[in-house]
Amino acid sequence: MTQADFERVHDGERVTFVLRGAFDRNCAWRLRSDVEREVGELVVLDFTGAPEISDLGLAVLAHGLTRARHRVLCRGLAPHHLRVLSYCGVAVEASGAREGTSAPVPVGPPPSAVGPGSP
Repeated sequence: MTQADFERVHDGERVTFVLRGAFDRNCAWRLRSDVEREVGELVVLDFTGAPEISDLGLAVLAHGLTRARHRVLCRGLAPHHLRVLSYCGVAVEASGAREGTSAPVPVGPPPSAVGPGSP
């Protein structure tokens, strides 16, 4: 399997991270670090180029997403992967979590972390 990597594409207020190769925990740590440093209002994580996605890698990424300061959308994740994010405390909107859809799925901090006084 091809070593995982990603490319950052900036387009106005949106930053897209396009993943390629098998998404593993090493790639997840690098991606998590870059997403946490991002200052844009919208971050899109595009997994469509990742033929293999590690649950452990998703768990590593998820813990960073629970503290995201911006809106995060995921594209190219199967329902199983969305459940893994949900199990790790990431709020996943069910509207985009249908089988076979390539539409981005909004993810972010759990609802209890969002409210008055939240950053």
